[in-house]
Formats: sequence, structure tokens, C-alpha cells
Amino acid sequence: MQIFELILYILTILFVGILVLKIKLKNIHFLMYIFLYLIVFIFHLIFDDYRWQLIILYVLMGLLITYINFNIFKSEITFKFRKRMLVTLIVFIFISVSIVYAFPVYDMPLVSGDNLIGTESFTIIDDSRFEIYSDNPNEYRRFKIQTWYPIDSTIGYEQVPWLQDGIEVSRSLSKDTNLPGFLLDHTTNILSNSYLEAPIKDIQEEYPVVIISHGWRGFRNLHTDFAEELASQGFFVVSIDHTYGSVATVFSDDDVAYLNLDALPERETTSNFLEYANDLVNTYAYDVIATIDYLEIINNSNYDGLLDLSKIGLLGHSTGGGGDVTAALLDDRVDAIIGLDAWVEPIETTLINQPLTVPSLFLRSGQWETGFNNTNLYQLVNNSDDASYLYQIDGTTHYDFSMVYMYSPLTRLIGFTGSVKGDYLNNILETMIVDFFDETLRNEMFNGIDISDWDVVRSITSN
Repeated sequence: MQIFELILYILTILFVGILVLKIKLKNIHFLMYIFLYLIVFIFHLIFDDYRWQLIILYVLMGLLITYINFNIFKSEITFKFRKRMLVTLIVFIFISVSIVYAFPVYDMPLVSGDNLIGTESFTIIDDSRFEIYSDNPNEYRRFKIQTWYPIDSTIGYEQVPWLQDGIEVSRSLSKDTNLPGFLLDHTTNILSNSYLEAPIKDIQEEYPVVIISHGWRGFRNLHTDFAEELASQGFFVVSIDHTYGSVATVFSDDDVAYLNLDALPERETTSNFLEYANDLVNTYAYDVIATIDYLEIINNSNYDGLLDLSKIGLLGHSTGGGGDVTAALLDDRVDAIIGLDAWVEPIETTLINQPLTVPSLFLRSGQWETGFNNTNLYQLVNNSDDASYLYQIDGTTHYDFSMVYMYSPLTRLIGFTGSVKGDYLNNILETMIVDFFDETLRNEMFNGIDISDWDVVRSITSN
């Protein structure tokens, strides 16, 4: 809660307390109270971020000022009026505080590395592919990426929001989850740990590269916590907005590509569901490959040749994980891969039968312990030509591998997230991710993860 929000709540509760205790005030005291109220409210509008959760508080303030005016300009207030007003005020306070608790403005997780972080975004047009999910059959595949990287200084550079594309993304996510459009608007007020277009830090050694892919109906900033942590540890990180698989890909204010649900129809009502799924996973995979191609182009022009494109790791969630596995099987520029509930079921048989030739780490949620996906997943791990490990994190859901913990503490109550606390789980995931890429991209060896400190993590299989 921001400072002037807190003061407004304190003033409101104090006045309701005065009413409950029936403390008599002179008219001059009432006027001073209104003046103080309005001054704090003006400061709140200037220095705090407006958010819809406070609308009830604003209504409450109006009721209090109305009540004060009655005290000043009416000779008497009836007992019935006083009682009704008091009950209304208490109910409004309860509702307002409950809403603020249910939809708080969280701070971004702090990073543990020594590096400050810069970020910028690019649009990639892949003229080797036509877009299969738009209405224009002659349109080339187009998607957006965001980069995170170490910098020397933040002075003179703007700290960017977590959701760099703001309200378009928050409202598209609300729509996709059947929530009122405004309900997630507060997330646009969350600041990241990154600074816009600050120049990359010049070092003697090049930065290993990690490319992140979100899942179906996700978006690129849904894994900003991993991106910033890796960047703080000296990696160059790219996250892809997979157009039409993302809730919204914002190319400009008047050019937004929204989620296309026809890309993956419901399994229960679609006889050729896996064909749709395979097309989607392949689209994600070739986005990854096109991103590597693009990094080869901008490495010198934008990043002073500091990217080590001989050391590329992939990190993907769900469909993004399936796309990463496909990309690793198709492109020998990939050197390591992490799959978070990687959806590998749709990968075509001829491809899934090929062994992975790079080290791989697969993390499975408790929710995905059973299901069609495990046949291909076990085959990938057990048939790999390089070190491959599968761990399960018990008490988690599929969505726990993303930043859903930033939206509301209610996600656990409605079963959207599991029983493992968000900060504890985030620590586990970031530790495993950083350790894996340290070992595979820097030390070029991987012998599994030490899970002895985490009681919710189990080793399932390895090759």
C-alpha cells in the first residue's frame, strides 16, 4: 500500500472510531478534518498510482464529508440517520480493505545477482514463413521479443513497468480468464528491476544467452522474474511474445495481435486436436530459431558483439517448452534446455524418436504427474544422448511455473496455484534454473541438481 493511500485509510478509520465512541467535535474541527482529508487526497492523486481497488475508499470519503456537512449545517442529526451512516461506513471500510487485500500491487521479486539490468524490445519479421493464424494469407510471421542484460549504470534511464505493453496485456488476460476487463489493471503499476535501453555492460568475456518461451495463452512478461534473475547473474536473456499464442502482442498503439483461440481448439470437441497442437508447437519452435537468427544480426550492431552465440540455452513453459524441445532437435545452435511442464505430447513421432543431444532439465508440476504428456516426456529423458533429468515439484499446479503469484493471494484459494508458497517456490525455480545454465553454458557439465534442501522436490527419472 502506498503512503498516501495508507494515510487516507487511517484518517477514515479514525473518523469512524470517533463516531463509534460518540466523541463530540466542534465545527472548526470538522472543517479541519475535511481540509486535511482533501490535502492528502490531492497528494494521493499526484504521487500515488490510481487503481480501481480504491474506488470504494473514494466513495467512503464522500460519505464522510457528507456526514460532516450534516454536522456543520444541521442543528440535529437523528439517531436513525447516525446509525445508518455508521453501519454504511463500517461496511464500506470492510469492502474496501478486502478488495485491496485481494488485488494488491506487489513488488517485483528482487534479484540476487550483482548486475544492474537493462532491457529493450524488438519486432522480428520472419520472411521465410507465412502467418498461419491471421486473416491475411500473404502476411509473414511477425512476433516481438524483449531482452534483459547486465548494465553499468541506471542513471538517466527509465525504470520500466513489469508489463511493458501495459493495459493491452492486462485487459487481454482478464478477458481470456473471463474476468471483468479492469480487474487486473493494477498490475500495470508494478515496476520491474530493469531500465529501458541502457547500454550493455562491457566485459572481457561474452554473455551466454538464454531464450524464454511462454505457454499457450501466456505472454512474454509472465517469466520476467526468471529473465531478470538470469540477467543479474551475467546472462543475456530474450523472452518471446509468440503472436496469436500470446494474450496480446503489442507492436504499436494501433497494431495489436490478440490471442487466436482457433489455433488450439478444445481437445474434447476436436478429432484432429494433436494436428492443431503440432502446428502450434512448431510455430513456437521456429520463432525460437528465428530469434537466434536475429540475435546473430544484432549482436554487433546493438550489443557490441558481447553475446556468446555459441552458448545458447532455452527455457520454456508448457507449449513454450514443447517448442523449445522441437527447436533443440532441429537446430544444433541450441546447447541446453529447461522445460517447465514442457508440453511435448504434440511433437511428431519421427522427431520425438530422435535423441536430445544437449543437456536437459525437465521440471514437472504435481498437477501434471499423470496424463498423455508423460509418454513422450519419459522417452525424451531416457533416450537422451546427453545428461537429462526429470524432477517433480509436489503441491504445484501448471500455472505455478509462471508469475501468477503477482496477481492475487486468492489464486491459491480457487485452486489456480498450489499449496507451495510463492516466494519459496520462486526461490526453488530460480536456483535450479541459474544452477543449470551455469553448469551447462559456463562450465559445460551437468550432473543433476542437488535437491536435498527442498522437501517438495522429487527426482523422477534420469538417463
